[in-house]
Amino acid sequence: MNRKWFTIITLTLVTLIVTLVFLNEYSIHQATELCREVGGLPGVDRDFLPINWSFTCTRP
Repeated sequence: MNRKWFTIITLTLVTLIVTLVFLNEYSIHQATELCREVGGLPGVDRDFLPINWSFTCTRP
């Protein structure tokens, strides 16, 4: 019984982490595209995983 709960909790946490990483990656992509649409140059600084990132949009 304990092993079943451990497996369920582990799979739930892994699914949550993968979803959050995907959504952050999508946000970075959207911000880059919107910056390019207004004629800017996007700058993205991020760590190993796209959880911690910063974005700048500068106009030339």
